[in-house]
Amino acid sequence: MNTRTPLIRSALCLALGIILYDGMSSFWMHRLWLIPVVGVFSFLPLFWKKGRKELVLLGAVLFLVACGMGRMALSDEAWSRQSSWAVGSTGLWTGIVRESPSVNREGEPYARYPVELETIRYEDGDEKNIAGTAYIYETNPKQLYRPGDRISVSGKMTAVRIYKNPGKIDLEGRYRSQRLLGRIYPEKGETLRFSGDSGEFRIQRWAEDTRNRISHAFAPYMDPVRLHILGTLLFGGNYNDIPAQIMNSFSATGIVHILSVSGSHVALLFGFLYFLGKWIHLPERVVISLAILLVLFYSFLSGLVPPVIRAAAMGILSVGGVFLDREKSSLNLLGAAVTGMLLWDPFYLYDVSFQLSVGASAGILIFYRPLSRFFSRFSHLPHWIGEGIALSTAAQVLTIPLVLYDFHSFPFYFIPANLFVTPVLEWVIIAGLLAAVVSFIFLPLAGGILQLADYLLWFSIRLNLTLSSRPGASLRTGAMTVMEILLYYSTVGILYFKKYLFQRPRRLMAAGGCWCLLALGCFTLFLLAPKARLYAPELGPDQGTVLLSGGHRILYYRGGSIPSHTSNWEWNSFLGYVGLTEADLLLLNLEEVKEPIPLSLSIPVREIWVAGGPVEKKAPQVLKDFKGTLRNVKAARLTMGNMAAITNGSSFLLTERDRAVYFSGRKGLSLSSFPEHTLWVAGNRKNSAGIPVEEIRRVRGEAIIYGGSRLASSWEDMDLIESEHYPAANVYEKGMQAASFRKDWTLEGHGLWYRER
Repeated sequence: MNTRTPLIRSALCLALGIILYDGMSSFWMHRLWLIPVVGVFSFLPLFWKKGRKELVLLGAVLFLVACGMGRMALSDEAWSRQSSWAVGSTGLWTGIVRESPSVNREGEPYARYPVELETIRYEDGDEKNIAGTAYIYETNPKQLYRPGDRISVSGKMTAVRIYKNPGKIDLEGRYRSQRLLGRIYPEKGETLRFSGDSGEFRIQRWAEDTRNRISHAFAPYMDPVRLHILGTLLFGGNYNDIPAQIMNSFSATGIVHILSVSGSHVALLFGFLYFLGKWIHLPERVVISLAILLVLFYSFLSGLVPPVIRAAAMGILSVGGVFLDREKSSLNLLGAAVTGMLLWDPFYLYDVSFQLSVGASAGILIFYRPLSRFFSRFSHLPHWIGEGIALSTAAQVLTIPLVLYDFHSFPFYFIPANLFVTPVLEWVIIAGLLAAVVSFIFLPLAGGILQLADYLLWFSIRLNLTLSSRPGASLRTGAMTVMEILLYYSTVGILYFKKYLFQRPRRLMAAGGCWCLLALGCFTLFLLAPKARLYAPELGPDQGTVLLSGGHRILYYRGGSIPSHTSNWEWNSFLGYVGLTEADLLLLNLEEVKEPIPLSLSIPVREIWVAGGPVEKKAPQVLKDFKGTLRNVKAARLTMGNMAAITNGSSFLLTERDRAVYFSGRKGLSLSSFPEHTLWVAGNRKNSAGIPVEEIRRVRGEAIIYGGSRLASSWEDMDLIESEHYPAANVYEKGMQAASFRKDWTLEGHGLWYRER
C-alpha cells in the first residue's frame, strides 16, 4: 500500500470488495466461508521478511477487498432477518416515527412518515412483532406527528416498486440501508392515530423543536417563501414548499446541492469559525477544536440524518487538513472518513449524495492547488476570480460522469453561478446561523441581520434565475458509456501525474498505451455503431420505447389503464439518459386508457400520431407547448422521409430499407406476412385471451421485446413465445431492454455501450 496515501487507497479496496460481493451475490450466498479464508490467507504475506514489498502489497489489497465483501455479507444477513413476510399483509400497524415527515402540499396534499414498525394485529386478533421500517402515507393531514411519536393505522402494506432502468439514483441500496419493507396506505376513511410518546429518537425531536422555534422567531422579518428557502439552506428539509421555478433554476446552474446540508455547509461553517478565531488571535489548535465542536452541534441541530453525518465526518477530517496546509494528510483523512462510513453502512457506496460528496472533496484536495497555480499565470485575471474558477472546477473534475449518469445534463453556467451566486448564498447561510444564535439572546438584533439576509437571498435568487434562463444553461448530454468513462478518468489521471510519468519512461509508455487502447475502443464502437437501435425502459403499467433508425428519432408510448406519475417520471428520465434533445415522431396508443394519464414530454416533438381515442381527454398534458402536427390515425398508410408506416388504428408497423419494427396494440395487424427483419414490441392485451399463436408464427420476429406486467396472461404470453423458440425478453422481469440492427435484430440486454449523440 502506498505510504503517502494509504487510507484513501484502503477505502478504494474496501469499496471494490463491496461491489464484488454485491455483483456476485448469488455466487457468494452459498460460499460465505470463502470470504474469511481469503482474508486470513491474504494477511499472511504481511509477516514475510523485507524485500517482499509487492507480495505484501498484494496481500494487503486482497485482505481489504475481503473485508469489504465480509461487511457486505453481514449487511445481507441483517437484511434477511427483516420481516419481509409482512409485505402484502393487511391489519393494524403500530410503529414509531423516525424522522420528520416529507410533506407535499401541491395537488392532493399528503404526508409521508418513515416509521420503525413494532407490531401488526390481524382481523382475527392475532398479533405479531415486526422488524423493519415502512413509509406510512396520510392524505390531507390535519396534524403532523413528530419523531418519537408512536402511531397506528389500519391498512395494507405494498412492496416498494423499483423500476430497473439505468440513469437514475440507486433507490434499492437506500431502501435496504433504511431496512425499508414497503409502503402502507390507510384504508378508506382511516387516519393515523396517536398512541403516545415512545421516548425514542430524542435527538431528532429536539432538533425539530429547535428549528421550529427558530423559524417562528424569523417569520416576522422575512418573506414567507424566502423564509422556507433559508430554512432549507440552513438545515436541509422538504423541497416541496420551494417554488418549482426556483428549484429548476438551481438545478440548471448546478448549485442545487447548496439546498441540502452537505460537505460544503460544513466547510463553510468551519472556514468562517476558523478565520474568526484567527482574527481574534486565538491559538490555532483552540480555534480548530472549537470549530469542530460547533460543527458537531450544528450536525445535531440538523437532525443527525445520514447526509448530515456524512457531511460532518468528511468535512471535519478533510477541511481540517486543508487549513493545516497538509494536502496529503487531508486525502488520508478523507480516506479514513470513507472507510469508517463504509464499515458502518456499506450501502452508502450506492448513495448519490455520498458519491458526489466524496468525489467533490477528493477533487478539491487533489486539483485545487494545481488549478489555482494555472490560473495565477493570467495576470489580467483578478485573483479572487481565478481562485473561484479553480475551486468550482476542481469540485467538478471527478464528479462529471456521476452527474451525467444521474442527472443527464451538464450545467453550462456552473462557473458563473459558483462565482457570483454561491458566495452570496454562503453569506446568507452565515447570516442565518448568526441570527439563529442571536435570536436566543436579543431578538431585535437578529431581526436586523435577517432583513439583510432576506435582501441577499432575493438578489441571489434573481441572479440565478437570470443565469438559468439563458439559452443552453443546462446542456442535455445523456449519460457517458462505460468506455467513455474509462477514457475520461484515464485522461484525468495522466494529466495529473504527468510529471511523475515523464520521470519514468516505462510507466509513461504503459499509461499512454492504455489511453490509446481506450481511445481506439471508443472510436471502434463509434464506427461499428448499429444501423438502428431500440430501447425499451420499464414503465410499470405503461409501455414505451425509443427507436433510433436512419437519422429518425421515434418515440412509442402505450398508456395503461391506471394513471401513473411514476411512469411519466421514469419515461422523461430515460429520455434524458439516452441524450435525446428532440424527436421526429411520437406514436401514442391510448386504447387502454380509462382516466387521463399524466404523460408529459420534456423534449420537443415534430409530429404526434394518436391511436385509441382523443388525446385532449386521455393525455392532455402531452399537448402542453406542443406546436407540431397532430394526427388521429385509424387504418392508414403513412410516410415520414424514407420510412413507411402501416396502422389499423391500434398497431403500427414501421419499415425502413431492410428492417422493420412492429408495435402491436390491442388489435394486431392482419397482414399475410411481415418483413424478414422485424423487431416485435409486444404487450399484454387485457381484453383478449392473449397473443394468438397464429400471430406469433405470422410475424416471425427476429427478436421480441415484451412490455410485460404482473398479470398472469403476460407470463402465459411469454411462455407461448418461448415455446415457439423466438428470442424474447420481458421488460417487467429483466428491466430496461435494448435491441440493435446490423444484419439482423439482436437483443442486447441493457445495451450500455451505445448512446445517442
